Amino acid sequence: MSKHWIDNGDSWICPICAHEEENPNKFPNFECPVCGFQDPKDANKDQQAKADAGKPRPTLTPVSLIDAVTAVRMYGNEKYHDPENWRQVEPQRYRDALYRHWLAYLKGEKCDQESGLPHLWHLACNAAFLIEMESSIHDGEGGQHDGVD
Repeated sequence: MSKHWIDNGDSWICPICAHEEENPNKFPNFECPVCGFQDPKDANKDQQAKADAGKPRPTLTPVSLIDAVTAVRMYGNEKYHDPENWRQVEPQRYRDALYRHWLAYLKGEKCDQESGLPHLWHLACNAAFLIEMESSIHDGEGGQHDGVD
């Protein structure tokens, strides 16, 4: 499959989603409004100003996920009075907590009785703790986790 906009004579066709852009006289130097595809020919021009091709795009993370983890963290900070105490807990306890929240959710319970927050939010926070712990372990074992500059 082509990785460039396809010239259709009187329009351009996105090679990813087949969206058609009508403008036969000008090469499309924009992202496809349907799937976000950007032709590498055009993307390379931007690299002269900011070399970020291939780097992670954290703005793709749903804000609702960030808000959910933040809410659980704020609840935990109020309960335990230490924003970093979670680092002192064994990973298995977070695995168990994640699993408990998942099972409660599967049983149809929307919110945790103690916090009043959704089980999925607690699950996301426990997963975030485990991801951070795993990243720390990998960083200590030869830098398997790549950072973003």
